[in-house]
Amino acid sequence: MGFAENMLKNLDERQEAARQASNKTEVVGDASERRNPSVVGNASERCSSSEESRRSPGISLEPGSERDGIYEKESTDVIRMVDICQAFDKSDGSKFVLFDHFNLTISDFKGQGQFISIMGASGSGKSQLIKYIAGLTKPQSGKIFMYGKEYDDKTTVPMVFQQPSCYKWKTVLQNVELPLKLQGVDKEEREKKARAMIKLVGLEGQEDKWARYPDLSGGQRQRVALARNLVSNNQILLLDECTSALDILAKRKMQDILLDIYYSAEVDPTIINVTHSIDEAVYLSNRIIILKPNPCQIYKVIDVDFGNIRRTPDIRVLPKFNEYVKQAERIMEEIGE
Repeated sequence: MGFAENMLKNLDERQEAARQASNKTEVVGDASERRNPSVVGNASERCSSSEESRRSPGISLEPGSERDGIYEKESTDVIRMVDICQAFDKSDGSKFVLFDHFNLTISDFKGQGQFISIMGASGSGKSQLIKYIAGLTKPQSGKIFMYGKEYDDKTTVPMVFQQPSCYKWKTVLQNVELPLKLQGVDKEEREKKARAMIKLVGLEGQEDKWARYPDLSGGQRQRVALARNLVSNNQILLLDECTSALDILAKRKMQDILLDIYYSAEVDPTIINVTHSIDEAVYLSNRIIILKPNPCQIYKVIDVDFGNIRRTPDIRVLPKFNEYVKQAERIMEEIGE
């Protein structure tokens, strides 16, 4: 089974454990800082120059290494992009080179999922990269592998876009069950799975509403899109600035739902999130990859570690959270963003 089918199993117990853990967050967080002082500050940053990027298929590792930054890794990577090249014609007849033999590896961390946020300056290729991973478009040259298997024309990965991608002439339930209907799943089974995902994203009781304004708010429609992507039962979920158009309350609600999904999965999930929000990247991620443009290259990587606690809004008040935010802000200033 993929991770979506396992998300609801023992979710109530996990949420209760999370509430209990949140009462202890500050104490545990302080202890984590003493145990892992090296993960804060420059020690957790790893540069990847253009030449280094061209030589290595990973972020900072030689092939076959058993560690990736502060994490142990499995032998097979989740995503590996090799020698990606992409250029566009400009109106003056010259070329804009977006990727020049670009390499990126999303490792499979042992014993946990991967919540990877990708940030960078405007024009660095963040959204283009995630479209490659989704299978929506292909680079001019280069190869992409998922769990060791090279992409083909049929490879697709679910993605939630910046604007809600709902079918407004369908109900919430009809929207969410649509991928299963297209796969030929029988009505009873697809409705059961769709309702489970609707519950997971906090829309239980809204199943028969039209997926449009004013029946649903923008944040609710974005959660419908999220549920529809989850019901496909894929182990990888892509997010392209999916909270950027939401107000602050809807944004925080969506972020907490994403953490519910991440922590509720029994099969370690991989969530790849393109975002401009440093606060969001630190709150959600166990790794932040920061890109530099002209052409795109991995500039810095920040491994975010708050110890063995479930993340809740309370971690935002921890000194360690603010240290990560300041670290990311400084790096973004270095690349001129």
